[in-house]
Amino acid sequence: MKRLNAAVLFILSMLGAACASTRPEIPAAGASPPLTSKTYTLGASEPEALLVVLHSSGSTPEFWDEHVQPLGTAVRVLAPRGFRPHRDGFTWFPAEHEQKGWTEKTADVERVAGQLADLIREVRGAHPEIRRVAVTGFSYGGDLAWMLAIRHPELVDVAVPMGSRLLGDPAQSLPKSSQVLVLQGEVDPIIKTQQTHTRVEALKAMGVPIEVRTYPGLGHDVSPQLLEDWRAFLRQALQGPG
Repeated sequence: MKRLNAAVLFILSMLGAACASTRPEIPAAGASPPLTSKTYTLGASEPEALLVVLHSSGSTPEFWDEHVQPLGTAVRVLAPRGFRPHRDGFTWFPAEHEQKGWTEKTADVERVAGQLADLIREVRGAHPEIRRVAVTGFSYGGDLAWMLAIRHPELVDVAVPMGSRLLGDPAQSLPKSSQVLVLQGEVDPIIKTQQTHTRVEALKAMGVPIEVRTYPGLGHDVSPQLLEDWRAFLRQALQGPG
């Protein structure tokens, strides 16, 4: 009987170990799922510039395809996708993000920016020819582009946030080679123009290399003129010194 009991206990312990090994890992509270993304090159097979494009809430990485095609410089495009399905696309943050206060919103953006920074490191590791990195995005994507620039300045040379709240302040001085250009519609009902100008002036006073350009009659959206200026700025910035 003792041998039988020992055998039963051994079998039960093995079953328990098997169940433990196949149990799905539960993500930490507040953690986001793994990022998915696509990457492709324009103008060269191994370009020295990387452009990270971040879509707005309810959009997809494919939004950027037609806009980067006429960029006119050799570049690798990295287009991550938001975590959560939303409207006709995806979004980056939890459903309650808009109901949060400034500090909690900033924490959400910092968390996702950290995951994007890891993705940039991964791509740079796979493509050591990359010498210069630009990040850009619209709305939530703009919030993330800005956060990447100020929280991960060792990874980002150029940032073009569009329709962005510009949440958070730099934790350290940005390199002198950094460039930040903010683009926004003058009649944006979500991000008020005066709010953006005030914020940019405060950041400039802190020594942040930042400028803003606004567009008459444009709301929370992009326009042909904005996109033309966006491409011209990126073209010059990505061809700058590495």
